[in-house]
Amino acid sequence: MIKRFGIFLFISTLTSCYDTELVFEDQYKAVVEAYLYVDKEDNKVKLSNMISFGSDTVGGEMITGAQITMHHNPDSWILTHNESIPGTYYLEEELTMTAGDTFSLSVELHEEVLTAKTIIPDDPPPVSMSAYRINIPKVESMMEFRQVEMPDPLELTWDNPEAKYFFLNIQNIESNPISIMPDPPMDRPFAGGGFAFQMITQPTNDNFYSIDIRQLTHYGYHRIVFTSVNDEYVNLYSSLNQDSRELNEPYSNIENGLGIFTAFNSDTLYFEVVPVYQ
Repeated sequence: MIKRFGIFLFISTLTSCYDTELVFEDQYKAVVEAYLYVDKEDNKVKLSNMISFGSDTVGGEMITGAQITMHHNPDSWILTHNESIPGTYYLEEELTMTAGDTFSLSVELHEEVLTAKTIIPDDPPPVSMSAYRINIPKVESMMEFRQVEMPDPLELTWDNPEAKYFFLNIQNIESNPISIMPDPPMDRPFAGGGFAFQMITQPTNDNFYSIDIRQLTHYGYHRIVFTSVNDEYVNLYSSLNQDSRELNEPYSNIENGLGIFTAFNSDTLYFEVVPVYQ
């Protein structure tokens, strides 16, 4: 789903571009990761410190002594630090969020105050799918599998006259899914999030997306989480995927600190991949 803030990747890329050692002044800044999800209770903030350039400090330690407050006029909520997960602050009640609402965040840390704002993105538009059931032959050998003719791509379309940005999270949600490939390699990586298959797309401002059936790995029910995002998420994603020769810092919308505060608004669709026994 969302990439972690790429401070360490950025630093290693920066220093590898020079033959001589670069010398920086010490820099200590808090790094905020804060995401709001419409209609979900999993709203939390992660707080860590940035690596120090000019000393031997490794950095990246989680910060536990902050006071973090969420604001939506006229209401405010103080987040609770979870002692079992250092650096993670939870909102103990579910927020009511509507597209267009502005939320702000303040982090009081020692004598500094970090602030940020985000706007709840619009509800995602209705999505049409070319099929809700996909039949794929179930074969017993790799020789047969190589001869299988896969169905056409699954086409998703939606209205997007204002070229807004979305991403898709495609997941196989079966508890014991059957592999499409008859003899999958033992070292085939397991998808993140506890799913047998998961694919998260990059943000797109198109009005369509094609799922190549050959990318699917298992039969069964699949869930598509279709998510509307703000510009700050798009900017962060772009900065973390820039050319390695560029020296731009990762995008941040945190005043007096680093990191990201953004919101997501999602809808869910389902399709099924069905084995057809020969």
